[in-house]
Amino acid sequence: MKNKKALVVISFGSTFDDTRKKDIGGIEAALATAFPAFDQYRAFTSNIIRKRLSARGILIDDVETVLHKLAQAGYEEVVLQPTHLLHGEEFEQKILTLMGQFRNLFHSIILSQPLIVAPEDYELTVKALWEQIPPLADNEGIIFMGHGTPRANNAAHGYTYLKLQELFDKRKLPVLVGTVEDEDSPNFAAVLTKLQERGYKHVHLYPLMVVAGDHANNDMYGEEPDSWKSQIEALGITTTGHLNGVGRYPSIQELYIQHALKAIQAGTPA
Repeated sequence: MKNKKALVVISFGSTFDDTRKKDIGGIEAALATAFPAFDQYRAFTSNIIRKRLSARGILIDDVETVLHKLAQAGYEEVVLQPTHLLHGEEFEQKILTLMGQFRNLFHSIILSQPLIVAPEDYELTVKALWEQIPPLADNEGIIFMGHGTPRANNAAHGYTYLKLQELFDKRKLPVLVGTVEDEDSPNFAAVLTKLQERGYKHVHLYPLMVVAGDHANNDMYGEEPDSWKSQIEALGITTTGHLNGVGRYPSIQELYIQHALKAIQAGTPA
């Protein structure tokens, strides 16, 4: 323990070593550089991922365990920075619900926000994503695969993907946004319809996810006939897959830094 301040970077997690290092690790490294006065800790919210990593000898705590350890170590000021994309189920059930339990164990415990929450986050995210796209030919397009939130109360979260599409369209950018969950919108069927309407000859597929894990490697760009890659190529459209999460983009890392900075400056305990 170096001081009384700790920054906990909370991610869903990944069993893919390269993604864990470059996507999650990229955000963590950027935050460590931006906030050198804080000791940094890692937590994963996915029980399945932690269990699988543990079987390989890689031990990563959940949020509750990390907070107990910080309290026992004597930390007084704790900032939680989630790397989740949205204010969705993982954030609500595995981070937000813990705040009342730990509020009295620290002088302050401050909860920052996922990537896209406030209205201005949409514009900033679209700009940050587009900054990472290389120059395209006239007949090329981009497809971003998001996860989606297939829940009965998913209207606000589904709106996120629709809003991002609206902003890409407003900027007249050759981008389509879809979700891997068929129940959400816009789903892949909607993406295919728009893809044929636009007449792209070649498309680049990117995960609209912090990490490039199973969905990116299999659902998006796997060799199975039901993958997005296979179904798009069956239409006679060639593809290029980019198997990297948005977490490794410096422009996206900067947005997380700004979220943390805003939360610290506000100084409002969760």
